[in-house]
Amino acid sequence: MKRCLKSSEPPCLMTYRNAQPQGTWNEFRDTQCYQTVRLMSRTDQGGLCAYCERLPPENDRQIAHFHPKSDTNGGINWALHWPNLWFACCGGDQATMVHPDSYLPPTAENRSCDVAKEDKVVDGQVFSPDAVPAFPRLFRYEQRTDCMDIAPDDVNCAAAGVAVNFAEATVTTFNLNCRRLSEARMRVHKVIEKQIKRLRDNSPQAATHYSSLMQRHLAKSADGNWKSFFTMIRWRFGATAEAYLQSINYQG
Repeated sequence: MKRCLKSSEPPCLMTYRNAQPQGTWNEFRDTQCYQTVRLMSRTDQGGLCAYCERLPPENDRQIAHFHPKSDTNGGINWALHWPNLWFACCGGDQATMVHPDSYLPPTAENRSCDVAKEDKVVDGQVFSPDAVPAFPRLFRYEQRTDCMDIAPDDVNCAAAGVAVNFAEATVTTFNLNCRRLSEARMRVHKVIEKQIKRLRDNSPQAATHYSSLMQRHLAKSADGNWKSFFTMIRWRFGATAEAYLQSINYQG
């Protein structure tokens, strides 16, 4: 899970909320402003799901509410509260094969992200997308046979003053180590490993090309998107990645 930035609230959302202070999310979704909110959230987040860091295709996208939109306490309409709205994937909840080569049935163990959190209030118990620090990187990865799991980086958590069990709760709450995600991370990891091996085997200036390879994987694309599983890529390239991200003033 990486830090996600949040731009200023879309004026149309503020106007709608002022006119419909008790408006529901389902009602709002029928407005043109909903499309504006979705586009702005996706742009803010570089196209990545706020939880699993996948770059979801069009038919696998939603706006997720970190705090349950059904909560009516506290005088806040959480359904229309801009800081509560995040671009996210559908958490493996599709009943059809969006990607046949990586499809797993939408059973509880395969659901992730907002879908796995369900309607629970988790404020203060896990990271919200904007509360993950840009530095240091708080998560590392553990390779299994065909999977790549995410885990707290104990050293970096201590340096950031973050309790390891808080980071662990984030992984568990959003089910970020479900097999569907772990296998998808491994596929990306294998591609990077093959590219690194090719450099080492064929290039007399492997170190120079290694830095270029790292930048290709960590820089935003021409259309403003980060690569899927950004934090895993950052972890794989280690100190070289950290120096590069510092140099571009990376904030999330």
